[in-house]
Amino acid sequence: MPVVLGLIIAGAVLFAGVFFYLFHLLNLKVEAVIRDQFNQQQLVLARKIADSVENHLDFLESSLLTMSRGLPEEPDSPDFYRHLGTRLEDLLPLGVLDLGWYGPDGALKFSWRGQPGAAGEVHLHQATLEWARQPANRGRLRLEKTRPGPYPPFSERLVLSLAAPLHHQEQLRGVLVLLADPFFICGQATREVRSGATGYPWIINQDGVFLAHYETDFVGQDALAVRLARNPAISFAGIREMHERIFRGEEGTTEYISGWHRQEIGKILKLAAFTTIRFDKGLIRSVTEVEDAARNLWGVAVVAPVGEVSGHIWEVLYQEIALAGVFFLVLLVGSGVLIGVALTYNRSLTREVEQKTRELRESQERLLRSERFAAVGEAAAYVSHEIKNPLMVIGGLAHQVAKRLEDRAELQEKLRLIREEVRRLETFLGDLRDFTRPAPPVLTPLNLNQVIREVEQLLETEAKKRGVDIVEDLDSRLPPVSADANQMKQVLLNLMKNALEAMDGGGRLVLKSGAEEGHVWFSVTDTGVGMTPEVLGRIFNPFFTTKAKGTGLGLAVIHKIVTDHHGSLLVDSTPGQGSTFVVKLPKEQGGVMREGTGEAAAAAGKGPWDDDA
Repeated sequence: MPVVLGLIIAGAVLFAGVFFYLFHLLNLKVEAVIRDQFNQQQLVLARKIADSVENHLDFLESSLLTMSRGLPEEPDSPDFYRHLGTRLEDLLPLGVLDLGWYGPDGALKFSWRGQPGAAGEVHLHQATLEWARQPANRGRLRLEKTRPGPYPPFSERLVLSLAAPLHHQEQLRGVLVLLADPFFICGQATREVRSGATGYPWIINQDGVFLAHYETDFVGQDALAVRLARNPAISFAGIREMHERIFRGEEGTTEYISGWHRQEIGKILKLAAFTTIRFDKGLIRSVTEVEDAARNLWGVAVVAPVGEVSGHIWEVLYQEIALAGVFFLVLLVGSGVLIGVALTYNRSLTREVEQKTRELRESQERLLRSERFAAVGEAAAYVSHEIKNPLMVIGGLAHQVAKRLEDRAELQEKLRLIREEVRRLETFLGDLRDFTRPAPPVLTPLNLNQVIREVEQLLETEAKKRGVDIVEDLDSRLPPVSADANQMKQVLLNLMKNALEAMDGGGRLVLKSGAEEGHVWFSVTDTGVGMTPEVLGRIFNPFFTTKAKGTGLGLAVIHKIVTDHHGSLLVDSTPGQGSTFVVKLPKEQGGVMREGTGEAAAAAGKGPWDDDA
């Protein structure tokens, strides 16, 4: 039965995989066709915007020609200035900024909206003046590139200049220059134009500066520089290529990576259609000469995120996939139910077996640990008993010999070494006794902060000698605990001594205390050498030490004391950065702890490396 079900499922999965793969390939082709159609529609929009800009300029050119041909005989007469001022007022709503009247020498004689003082100080571009002096250009116009205005208040912004020369009997009498606002013209052409739901158009001039963009702070900025400033992580290679094609006079469609779209941030693939605005193909192109016509091109692009197109496509296709999936779901539901029941039962059985196995392994480990430490304790007690008496004899005899040979300096040094080694062994035997026959804790209400301060005073001198700063961070509202004061002092004393010994070159020792749900805790943190993970896993083992003269029982005794208080001892250490030891004690010890020699911990199966936290 399982083999049959497996074959059925494998065949269904294989068939479904082939079906969905072919379906996916078909959908990709459909998406490509729709993308292309969408981009062609964007190209139509771009052309309409370009036509709108060109038509606007055609109207301004026609207006300037009309003005230049209908002027009074005397250029500097009151009627001359009044006539031009009236026509300027009519053109201001159409993006015209000002009219300038230049003399035959190219110097500005009068401007209707310029700041006073510009007359005589501003001159026509030399190329435009030379063009205007040629009699053949009588009744013609010259369109210049967009560049900063010639005089205030337009000198800080881009303007589009149209020049019309006035001749009398083959002599140049002056040049009338119309200043138009390219931002207004392009803004009018792109206003309320939208591609799809959120697509938008933009226009750049011959230098790649935005003349129109939906983000108004982009307008007047270099199109590539402002994009790179917004998102330096993107190269905008597609934008660069599109600019190059625009300035070659091409039009077409493309795709490129952008760093955002409206409020959406991130890498976004966009569809783009672009075309050029040419100033030499308008209705009066035979009348207007364009400065550097080969390069004086503006570019129009209409862009929209691919997701706007693909999202709708895939939404429909996913619905089709869902319908196809129902068929396969019905096919597999019967076998799926049977397999599901079997797997559920198998998982449940596996979990029970794993749980029982884990419990048996943990019980075995606790038993082995207890037996091992019991054996260590018996051996240690025997060794302590056998060594203690001879050691006392050796120490006593060394003391007596030292008194009789006070005048023998060379022997005094050797006897001093004997006495020091005897004292060291006596200290070791004391630690061994504490480990093998710990005193039962005498529980009393205890203020841990007070214990911490008392031990700190004991080690204050030693800390100063080592160049270690002791810092307190104690909880003033720390609740009392039920604990043995002497044993807690022993725990703190050993932890702080270890911390000081780990900071031979000076450092910082931090003492903290606090309370959390069900526990009161204190910690000792040093900035010493720290411990490797290998050392960290063995520090609570009896007789393990990294010190040259250590007994390896200090932390084992501490752990024994803490577990006898039904607490836990945690440690965190990083090599080269320091270590932190945290002791947690229950808030209420009264009817829980059995005072004695650690039976509570032994009954719970706790070893030196077990934590209750």
